[in-house]
Amino acid sequence: WTSGDRVMGIKLKNKGTIIYFLLMIALSFFFVMAGIKSHTIFWSDDMPYHINRIQELVNSLKHGNWYPYIYTKQFKEVPYPLGIFYPQVTLIPIAALCILFNNYIIGIYAGFALYTFLTMIIMYVISRKLNKSMTGSFIISIVYSFSAYRLLDAYGRFAMGEFLAMTFIPMAIYGLYAVMKNGNDWEYLGIGLSFTLLSHVLSSLLCVIFLVIEFVVMLFFCKNWKQTFKSLIKAVIVFLFSSAIFIGPFIEQEVYQRFLQPSPTDLSKTSSVLSDLIRNSLNNNIIGPTQITETRAGTIGIVLLIVMVWGMINFRKLDKLNKFILILGTLSFLMATRIFPWSIMMHTPLKVIQFPFRILVFTTLLLSFTAGEMFESFYGSTSTKKIWKSLFTFFCLVIIVCPWFASYKSLQRAELGNSNNFTEKVSFAKGTWPTFWYLDQYTPAKAMKKYQQMYDIKAQVNGKIVQLTKVTGKVNEMIYSDKTLMNQSKVVLPASMYKNIQIWQNGKRLKVNKTGLVTLTHTSGGPIKYRYVPSTMDNVSRYVSVITWLGMCLWGVVKMVGNLRRGAKSGN
Repeated sequence: WTSGDRVMGIKLKNKGTIIYFLLMIALSFFFVMAGIKSHTIFWSDDMPYHINRIQELVNSLKHGNWYPYIYTKQFKEVPYPLGIFYPQVTLIPIAALCILFNNYIIGIYAGFALYTFLTMIIMYVISRKLNKSMTGSFIISIVYSFSAYRLLDAYGRFAMGEFLAMTFIPMAIYGLYAVMKNGNDWEYLGIGLSFTLLSHVLSSLLCVIFLVIEFVVMLFFCKNWKQTFKSLIKAVIVFLFSSAIFIGPFIEQEVYQRFLQPSPTDLSKTSSVLSDLIRNSLNNNIIGPTQITETRAGTIGIVLLIVMVWGMINFRKLDKLNKFILILGTLSFLMATRIFPWSIMMHTPLKVIQFPFRILVFTTLLLSFTAGEMFESFYGSTSTKKIWKSLFTFFCLVIIVCPWFASYKSLQRAELGNSNNFTEKVSFAKGTWPTFWYLDQYTPAKAMKKYQQMYDIKAQVNGKIVQLTKVTGKVNEMIYSDKTLMNQSKVVLPASMYKNIQIWQNGKRLKVNKTGLVTLTHTSGGPIKYRYVPSTMDNVSRYVSVITWLGMCLWGVVKMVGNLRRGAKSGN
C-alpha cells in the first residue's frame, strides 16, 4: 500500500466504526422503546425484589450515601443486609438514572438501554480483537445483545443481577483466552470477572468454572508461559482489588456467623428436559414454566438454534478456534438439560446455582461467535457491490431482531392487566407472598428460628409478643419508636444481629447479644436505634475498589491514546 492508500483505509475504517456506533445507540433505544411507551414494567419472576433494591438505592443516593450496607426502607421494614450479600455496584447507575429522570419506569428502562449499549460495544471490541471484520463484529454484538436468553433475563425473569453480569462475562472469557495465547489483555480478565461478581454472585461462580475449563483447553496453545504467568498474576490482583468492595464485607459477615444456603433447589428437578429446551428455543418462548416440569426450561432462541445446526453441518470448514467454540457451546446447551447428571452435582458446590438453565449464558455467548462465522461465510459470497452487502447485512439484522421483538410483545400481551405490574401509579413493587422479598435468604441461621416474628414486625417484650407500628428506616439505620419497647426488662427486636451492628438509645450504646435476633435488657425511654456502622474492613475495601476503578480507567485511556498514535503513524 502507498501512504495515500493507508490513509484512505483508516478513514473508511473510522467511518464504518462511527456508523456501527450510531446503529448500536439506536438499537439500545429500540431494546426499551416498547416498554417506555407502555409506562409499565411487566410482572416477572424477580421483578418486585429488584425494583425494591433499586428504590432502596435511590433513597440512599438522595440522602448522600452511594453504598448502603443495610436496606431499611423497601423490605417490609426489616433491616436487610442486601448491600453486603447481593452485589449492587452495577445497579447503582440505574438508580442514578431513576433520580435523573425523576421516574422509576424511565430510569430503569434507560438503565437497560445503557447496559445494552455497553454490551454491544464490549462484544464488538472483543470480536475485532479476534480478527473478525467490522461488519461481522457488529453482527456478533447484535446476536448476543438481542439473544433470547438475554431477553429472558431482562424481561421474562427480570433477573437484574444475571442481566447485568451478561455485559461483563464476555470480557472475562476473552481475557483468559488472550492471556493464555500471548499474555495480552489481562485487564479484560481482571475487570470482566470483577464486574461479573459485582453484578451477580452465582454468575461469577459459573464464570469461574467455565474459566477453569477454558484454562485446561488453552494449556495446549500457550506460547509464552512466562508472559502468561505474569499476566495471570496481574489479572488476579486487579480482580481482587476491584472486587474488594464486595468481597471484604461479605467475608467479614460469613466468618462472623453461619448462614443457610439461599433458596435451595433440587437441580435434578429444576434442570430442563431437552425437548422442552429445543421447543422453547424454536418458539423463542420466554413466558412461564413448561407443562412437563413446571419449571422454566430456558431458551437460546431460534436464531442461535439455527446457528448451532449450521455449525454442526459445516464443522469441517471451521478453523480450530471456532471448532472449540462450537463444541463448548453445544456441550453447555446439553448441560442445561437432564442429560447431564445434576443429581450428582447436588453433592458439589454447584448445588447453589438453583437453575441449570443459567449455563445458557455461555451457550449464548459462544454461539454468537459461531453466528459471526455463519454471517461471514454468506457475506463473503454475496456480490462485491457495496449496496448488496449493505442490504444483506440489513436483512441479517432484521432476522436477528424480529424474533426478539415478537417474543417481547408476546410477554407484554400475556401480562397486560396484571395487577402486579409496576406502573407510575404505585409507590413500590409489592408481592402477595413472603418470598417476594426473599427475607429468608440472608438471615443468620440462628435468627431463622424466629423468622416469622421478624417477618411480621413483632417484638417480644418480657416474654409477650407485641406488634410494632412505629418503625422508621433511614440509611443503614432502623428506628423503633413504639412505647411498648421503652423501660422494659427484656426486649427482642424483629431484627437480626450482624457484625458491625450497634444499638443506641438516648445517645448511649446498649449492650447486645452477638447472634440471633437483637436481644436487649433494661431499656430506657426514647426510640431504639439499630445501626450498621461500617468497619475498617468495609471502608478500606471500598476505597481500594474505587481507586482500582479509577486507575484502570486511566490505564485504558493511556492505552487507547497509544493505539491511536500508532495508527496515525502507520497512516503517514
